[in-house]
Amino acid sequence: MRPMVRSLYFLSIATLAVQPASARAESPESQAMDAQTVLALKSLQLLDQRMHATGYRLVSANAEFCKETVPHLGVLLHDIEQYGDQATARFAFGFTSPIAINAVAPDSPAAIAELAAGDGLKAIDGIAVQDITVDTEKLAKEKPEYRRIAAVKATLMEAGADGQAELVVQRGGINQMVTLAPVETCPSQFQIRVSSKRDASADGKMVSISSTLAEYVLDDDELAAIAAHELAHNLLKHRERLNAQKVNRGFFGQFGKSAGRIKAAEIEADRLSVWLMANAGYDPQAAIRFWTRYGKQHGKGIFSASTHYRWKKRVRLFEEEIAKMQEVGSVAGKYVPPLLTTSVP
Repeated sequence: MRPMVRSLYFLSIATLAVQPASARAESPESQAMDAQTVLALKSLQLLDQRMHATGYRLVSANAEFCKETVPHLGVLLHDIEQYGDQATARFAFGFTSPIAINAVAPDSPAAIAELAAGDGLKAIDGIAVQDITVDTEKLAKEKPEYRRIAAVKATLMEAGADGQAELVVQRGGINQMVTLAPVETCPSQFQIRVSSKRDASADGKMVSISSTLAEYVLDDDELAAIAAHELAHNLLKHRERLNAQKVNRGFFGQFGKSAGRIKAAEIEADRLSVWLMANAGYDPQAAIRFWTRYGKQHGKGIFSASTHYRWKKRVRLFEEEIAKMQEVGSVAGKYVPPLLTTSVP
C-alpha cells in the first residue's frame, strides 16, 4: 500500500473513534462528514476482511495440532445495531437485513458456497434470526449493541457442530437456502478494534488487533506475524495459566514474579508464532522484518516493557526458532510445533 493511500486509509478509520453518533443537520458540513464516515466504515470493513482471512488461514492450517477444535464456516457476521450511525452503516455496507455477512474467508466453506459480504442472514437451521434468544444474563459482559450478534454467532457455531449448517441468506431481495459443511479449526476468533494505539491482545478466545497497528503492517505476512503471536497465547491458555498463578497485570505486574511469568508467556508465544505462520503458508521471516522496523521506529512503549524482550532480542529468538524449525523439517508440508505437542507447565 502506497504511503499516501495508507495515510488516507488510517485517517478515515480514525474518524470512527472520535465522531459522535448524533443526528446531523442537512448542511454541506454534515454531508461531508457523512461521506467521510462512509469511507471510514468501508476502510474498516477492508481491515475486518483482511483480519478474518488471516485468522481463518492460521486456525484452519494448524487444526491438526490443536487439542481442541471447533467447527468453522469461514464467515464473519456483523449487526446493524453495533454501529452508532445506522443509516450511514446501512448505506456503506448494503445491509438488507439486521444481521449480514461482513467477510468471507478465501477457501472456506462459505467461500465454496459463494456467499459474499453484504448477504443478509435470515435463518440458521430453520430458526429465523429474529427468533434467536438473546440471553442478557449470559451476555452481560457484552455491550448491549453486541449482544444480539453474540447470540447469533453462538447459534451459528452450534449449528455446525453436527457436520452441516443450513442458512437462509438474502441477496438482491431474494432468499436462498445454502447448506454448508464446516471445517474443524483451532478455537479462536479475530477482530479489528478501532483505536489510535498500536497494540494487540488475546483474552483466551478472541485475538484483537488495533486498527492503527493493522494499518502499520506492510503486508499480510506481517499481519499474520502479529495475529499468530496472539493466537499462540490463546492456544497455550496463557490467560488461564497466569490467572491461576495470580499474576498482577496492573502497574505492579511490571516487577517481580508477575513480570517474569508474563515475560515467559510472551517468549512462548513468540516461539510458537513462527510455526503457526509457516503451517499457514506465511513467511515466518516477516516476524523479523516487522519487529526490526517497529523496534527501530518505536523502541519504547508496551512492546519494550519489562514483560517483553526488547526488539533485538526478540529478533534473535525468531531467528533461532526458524532455524530450529528448518532443521526439524516438515511432515506432509506441515511443521509440528513442539509447544503444542508437549505439556507446558
